[in-house]
Amino acid sequence: DIRQDLSNNGRLAYILVACGLHTKILHNSTTLFGHITSYAGDENLFPENHSTVQYLSKDLDQWADTTAPKALADVFEALVGAVFLDSGNSLQTVWDVFEPLLRNYIDRSIVCPNLNPVRWISENGGKVTDEFPEITDDGPMTVCVVQMSNGTVFEGRGTNKNKAKFDACRKAMKQSVDQQT
Repeated sequence: DIRQDLSNNGRLAYILVACGLHTKILHNSTTLFGHITSYAGDENLFPENHSTVQYLSKDLDQWADTTAPKALADVFEALVGAVFLDSGNSLQTVWDVFEPLLRNYIDRSIVCPNLNPVRWISENGGKVTDEFPEITDDGPMTVCVVQMSNGTVFEGRGTNKNKAKFDACRKAMKQSVDQQT
């Protein structure tokens, strides 16, 4: 679970943007540019008056999984690979470069791993009871309904079935974990 948490695409994308490295990506896709601009411009995630250190100290459990374009995480992984190859396959150099960026997440993941909500729901007796399309002002969405073993129902929304399911499971897991603490 810790490895899965630390290699989470949302977390890697967040770190890339927090360090301003998303501005160095060369591409020729207006769609990708729009997604990256929308994500990096989210004031909830990246308030303009914060420094990189403040971004990297932030608890982003609620944001880590759902909003980031996967291309950002792919670029982060490519940077790790490039440092590894350029350093003559030195894992120590990779660690020296990336450990400061990952330290807060490593510490937090050891104490409280950010479990995958879909997996957590499945392991705790929850199930998807319904999925259906919905037209909103923002365009077509999918709604997913998850029911826990105690009968509690949670709705999630997303631009596709997987995102809607993830959103519903995240809400259910968050409430269940909050009630236990």
